[in-house]
Amino acid sequence: MCFRRTLTALLAGALLLVAASVQAQDAWPNKPIRLILGLPPGASTDFLAREVAQGLSERLKVPVLVENKPGANTIIANNAVAKSAPDGYTLYVTNIVAAINPWIYEKLPFDYRKDMRNIALLGVADNVFSVTPKVGIHNAREMIAYARKNPGKIAYGSTGVGTIHNLLMELIAEQANIQVTHVPYKGAMAAVTDVIGGNITGYFGTISSMQEFIKRGDLIPLFVTSEKRSVYLPNVETLAEAGLPPVAAGYWMGLSGPAGMPDAVVATLNKAVNEVLRNPDVIRRFSTQAVDPLGGTPQDMDKYYDEQLALWKQAAAAAKMTPLTIDK
Repeated sequence: MCFRRTLTALLAGALLLVAASVQAQDAWPNKPIRLILGLPPGASTDFLAREVAQGLSERLKVPVLVENKPGANTIIANNAVAKSAPDGYTLYVTNIVAAINPWIYEKLPFDYRKDMRNIALLGVADNVFSVTPKVGIHNAREMIAYARKNPGKIAYGSTGVGTIHNLLMELIAEQANIQVTHVPYKGAMAAVTDVIGGNITGYFGTISSMQEFIKRGDLIPLFVTSEKRSVYLPNVETLAEAGLPPVAAGYWMGLSGPAGMPDAVVATLNKAVNEVLRNPDVIRRFSTQAVDPLGGTPQDMDKYYDEQLALWKQAAAAAKMTPLTIDK
């Protein structure tokens, strides 16, 4: 009888150990998490991704590692995450091109709305259009008047065909009934240098890419593409203030993962992200890149993405985009 009781106790203990082991294996997270980024190291988005990764690591108690996977306008990275296991260990640092790519590429290997699950918006960087002082234009109204008198003479630079700033300027030009000439560049600095030198009229980009040149007077900012004036350029009008259609389109970033992620994992990640974005040190570091933290619920990001999808469809049509093939 004593032996039988001992055996029963041992078996019960073993079952408890097995149950505890299974529970530990099922607990999330219990291993490193990867944040996949479709851009190279050194970009503003990379900087922000590492800030968020550090904050998540501190709260989730596991390493959160940023993995750069550049190429094909972020399509390679996004596709890798869309095809990954929906276990919460492979996440994607989404940005605005996720809402642009469907309208400028012939065929994407994934459908963002079906194959991805949004977790939380991270931040937004306002855009600004600036010109050389040599052209004698000081605001959006003067730009419109100049363009109407000189069709096509305003030559603006962007970081390439089909990019946010190319599409945005073509949408603004269509709505303002003016003609402008697009000059694509491989990088912001080359374009800004040509604007300062008077080789082209202006450059459309993020505030952070031009802030120092604006402060020095090398560039004249004409308008920002945000609903309200930017705290980084408080004296610069919005499009609405300039009497133009109120297009509000900043360079935004968010966190997402593959469709099928468990609700509990998404909820845990969303809570942690919002805590990170409320941290005063993170807010301050975001501000060095002229980025405003966002946050919110997964549903907020769903709605935001759908609104952006509609905006960039309109912008791609205005730019008369010929569908691009994916450069692998």
